[in-house]
Amino acid sequence: MMHMKKLALILPLALVMLVVPATVAAQGRGGRGAAPPRSAKAAAPVDFTGYWTSVITEDWHQRMLTAEKGDFGSGAPGAVELPGERPAPSNIPWNANGRKMAMMWDPAKDQADGDQCKSFGAVGILRLPTHLHITWQDDNTLKMEADFGQQTRLFHFLPAGPMGVEAKAPAGEPASLQGYTIADWKELGGKPGFEKGGSIGAVTTHLKAGYYNRNGVPYSENAVLTEHFRVIDIPKSGQWLSFSSMVDDPEYLTQPYIVTYQFKKLPDGSKWHPEPCSLK
Repeated sequence: MMHMKKLALILPLALVMLVVPATVAAQGRGGRGAAPPRSAKAAAPVDFTGYWTSVITEDWHQRMLTAEKGDFGSGAPGAVELPGERPAPSNIPWNANGRKMAMMWDPAKDQADGDQCKSFGAVGILRLPTHLHITWQDDNTLKMEADFGQQTRLFHFLPAGPMGVEAKAPAGEPASLQGYTIADWKELGGKPGFEKGGSIGAVTTHLKAGYYNRNGVPYSENAVLTEHFRVIDIPKSGQWLSFSSMVDDPEYLTQPYIVTYQFKKLPDGSKWHPEPCSLK
């Protein structure tokens, strides 16, 4: 039904364009060619750039420390057992395969295989006690660097394709820890009594398999990460960056897994201290 409505709007416009002289159709305001679309940087309804620090007030032992094997946020360590056992409740909606993989975590093997960065991928990095440095790499690419693990994410603001088809990652894009992120602006307000603001919506694919937390809580290479970032001004408390993260991973989960965390803006980069990935 939605496609029919779109066609109902597009077809009359196409018929009008057939009878408009080419010289007129090519003109914009003042007789000139149509102005190019604004860049993502120019169109930004709010400023995300600067230095930020994670504020960890929940899931503290999982995010600040490397929790014991089997500690997944609910119940005692080992509460999520191998298939055939009755698992205790967990805040992660595992399926049987997910529970099995979670209990197979071997930090010594990760270290030997050079996989100590598996919890520093796009799905896990913002859960860790890190500082962020957000800048514009170019007019349509927002760069987010994390000092803990020395990771860099790129948010590609790409235009929609013909007839509103969503932009996709380039063909042949390889899988990586940070994946490929496509982003767009969600504008809010701008009317009397409602100050203009906005948020970033982002979808990340092409991920390598990794961990939500440093104790081997896994997501697969087929996971799709959907995020929303918003800057909030709080009187007497400064600026806060709030984000929600939803992982859809049918290989390990029975339903999407959602968390919401916060960062606070710092006045400068004095607390920025890059350090490599660590299993501890």
